[in-house]
Amino acid sequence: MNLKPSDLPLLVSLDMLLEERNVTRAASKLHVSQPALSAQLARLRRLFNDPLLVPSETGRGMVPTPKAEEMAAPLRDALSQLGTLADPGGAFDPVRDAATFRIAGSTSAVGTFALPLIQSFQEKGNRALKVAFRAGYEDQDVLGLFESGEIDILLVPNEDVPSSLKMRQLMADEFVMVQRAGHPRGTHRLSVEEYCSLSHMVVSSSGRLEGLLDQHLKQRGLARDVLVSASNGESIGPMLNATDLVCTVPQSMFDSLGAGIEAYALPFDIPDTALAMAWHSRLDKQPAHRWLREELTRISRGLHPTRHTGGQIYPFPPLEHLRDGYH
Repeated sequence: MNLKPSDLPLLVSLDMLLEERNVTRAASKLHVSQPALSAQLARLRRLFNDPLLVPSETGRGMVPTPKAEEMAAPLRDALSQLGTLADPGGAFDPVRDAATFRIAGSTSAVGTFALPLIQSFQEKGNRALKVAFRAGYEDQDVLGLFESGEIDILLVPNEDVPSSLKMRQLMADEFVMVQRAGHPRGTHRLSVEEYCSLSHMVVSSSGRLEGLLDQHLKQRGLARDVLVSASNGESIGPMLNATDLVCTVPQSMFDSLGAGIEAYALPFDIPDTALAMAWHSRLDKQPAHRWLREELTRISRGLHPTRHTGGQIYPFPPLEHLRDGYH
């Protein structure tokens, strides 16, 4: 295969086709007609001697061939680098420029950052600025997701960041127990015995009924009664409001749970969770990605002012939502 400079527009079209997997949608985003894009796809197939994209058996959209899947990440990386060369100042204007960001992470992290980031996007008034969230990363090949372009940012505890990724710490956060207003246990200060006896809900995309907190309790010779494992954080507020379940979450997630939920200090010491954002090195100098990282950093400062002393992160002051003697 011998690529010519005149073939560069074809590679841009291929990148969009691999992203959208639909000729009509890709043509719309490229501002070309569907027949014109179909003709470009035919040229690409001859150029690479491969079908590249074939009709889906479901009748909806197209499916990339193995060769196309293998090309997707290097192609996106190469076009990104060319875009950086074309804009030496590295400028990205979120009010004008188009970008689609894909953010994955722990349920609590996505639940914490989704709303303020969406609000930030809407303030820009740019309908070409888009974001897709993917909650839950357990048992997934996150490096593969980065390399295939399926995610751009990973929001997880520090210790869960793969060593090969770049990272920046966003905030430290303490855990609180949340329950519905009017819960039969009342509003008094929690005791360890009461905490363990309550009916708990955990959030796990893989359906696990225990996590790091349960390991922490086990080291103390304690165990809590976990009855429900929910698949996503969006169900926490509605489920708590409809039942007598309780849930332990990072404090910064409280506001995302909605009305009718109260937060209480845990009756035992547990290390704060330190949240970081991670990204692949191929995205490090991309102007749009740099802007996204700075925006997430700005949002994190508004959620909690991180305090550093001698390398340690100290607990934050309690929110006004915390009840009954937490100070």
